[in-house]
Amino acid sequence: MQNRSIGKRHYFKQMLALPWIYFFLLKSVFKQKRFIKTHLEKELTGYRKTNDGSLTLADFKKINSYYALGVPGILGASLAVLRGQALTKKERLCLTFLGSTSGLLDDLFDDPDKEVQHLRNFIRDPENLEAFNSNEALLVHLYMLGLSYASHPEHLKKQALKVYEAQQRSLQQQKAENPIRLIHEITYAKGGTSFLFYRLCLEQLPEKAEVKLLSHLGGLMQLGNDIFDVWEDFHSGTKTAANTCFSIQQLRQDFSEDLNTFFKLVEKTSYSKKQTYRFSNIISLALARVFVCLDQFEKLEITTDNKFQTEKYSRKQLICDMQKPKNQLKALRYFIDNPAVIN
Repeated sequence: MQNRSIGKRHYFKQMLALPWIYFFLLKSVFKQKRFIKTHLEKELTGYRKTNDGSLTLADFKKINSYYALGVPGILGASLAVLRGQALTKKERLCLTFLGSTSGLLDDLFDDPDKEVQHLRNFIRDPENLEAFNSNEALLVHLYMLGLSYASHPEHLKKQALKVYEAQQRSLQQQKAENPIRLIHEITYAKGGTSFLFYRLCLEQLPEKAEVKLLSHLGGLMQLGNDIFDVWEDFHSGTKTAANTCFSIQQLRQDFSEDLNTFFKLVEKTSYSKKQTYRFSNIISLALARVFVCLDQFEKLEITTDNKFQTEKYSRKQLICDMQKPKNQLKALRYFIDNPAVIN
């Protein structure tokens, strides 16, 4: 009887939380779209005109519609919920400009012709870097703009080097033999260093408990992305926890355990219960989609002797379309049923 009572309380608590989360996210994204038009577009205009061809329409689209939108509008706003104070204009500017560099940086890191020292010099001393083309020139411009609004620019530079080192280490995922433990470490380092980089855009430095929390959360988000990117990663030769596993049930268990670890870590921070509860719910809703994808993979596994064999499935079978209403409803169900967010 007591467990049923707890279950009902949890169900109604989660149902009541949903409208707030959706309103919060819609409001945050709308506000950031307006911010981009006011503050970022004018910085891009000159580079559109003088572009030597190294910047593509896809590059500008990634900046405006993905990184400059998602980093401040979703991640930054969620971190602000955790601390209990909305983003200041200075913090939003820092997140917007540094977030805008993400796609360009990925391209730079992936370029085999770039020397390691050239990339390190860019991170540590961007004002003295000689840009090779319009792509690098825009990258330097946005990076320096972001640092100019940072309260802790030196901390950000040091963390950017850690992001770069994690990116370099991730090249090991292309090797023929990759132990499961190594893949896990690379995944969590790649996501964790990036999350901490953006956290350092806020005025207050994170406490030790928050550093541990965000390092884990960034890795968990990266693992979730890898689960959705199974087909793409497999065909590009990148080995991940998702495309090298043979048991989706085991992958689900690992992901669930890491999600529960996140809930435990957030409780160890010094933030109030109200703030941690709201932050946990935002994250829980964002990650609920991963379980929908795992459901789809489990059905595929049955067709191949109860072993998940990526090479035997088509792209259509491995792509989990979260735009479908039925998948969105499943994700909501996972969010509501998740017992880890009871406080």
